[in-house]
Amino acid sequence: MMCLARACAALLALVLAGCVLARPAEMPKLANAVVSRDFDSYALRRIGLLPFAGRGLTTTQGLDLQRALHSELAQSTPFELVLLDGDDLAELDASDPYRRGWYKPKTIIGLSERYDLDGILFGIVTQERFFPPQLLSLQVDLVSAETGLVIWSGSVNLDASDPRVVSGLKVYYGFEEDDDQSWRVALLSPERFARFAAFQIACLL
Repeated sequence: MMCLARACAALLALVLAGCVLARPAEMPKLANAVVSRDFDSYALRRIGLLPFAGRGLTTTQGLDLQRALHSELAQSTPFELVLLDGDDLAELDASDPYRRGWYKPKTIIGLSERYDLDGILFGIVTQERFFPPQLLSLQVDLVSAETGLVIWSGSVNLDASDPRVVSGLKVYYGFEEDDDQSWRVALLSPERFARFAAFQIACLL
């Protein structure tokens, strides 16, 4: 009888251990956001999304990041997203937001009226290293078309040598088996690494 009890206890322990192992891995939260107190008072339906900017960032890289964020936001938000082009970005640059710390309302409102936008999302790459170990820091601001004020701002800092980033890549790219290589490719591919960064930011909007 004692042997049977021990056997049952051992079996129960194995079952519980199997349940723990079977639980899906949790996605680490690597991004942060600052939200204005009156965010919910804004009617946000149609949002413009600009190519990313940043010192040393090529036009192609800026567009790749724009498309990555567009893809993630399209899955996680109810907004109608409008992809804006480089000419629109040049017009916003005249506002010099990163030096002034604010946007010229006239510039924002003019661009919003042209495309019938309720807000404009644009991002900047504040730090990058596109070779292993990759490093990517993004900041994305949502500016109200009505006031020209930032009503939401998200940022993420990813370092491929950080175990939490590696853990997140495994979850995002569907790590299931020890021999699965999809997440490892992201450690080498700037495009895949950037897509994960965009996902982290999109989760907070």
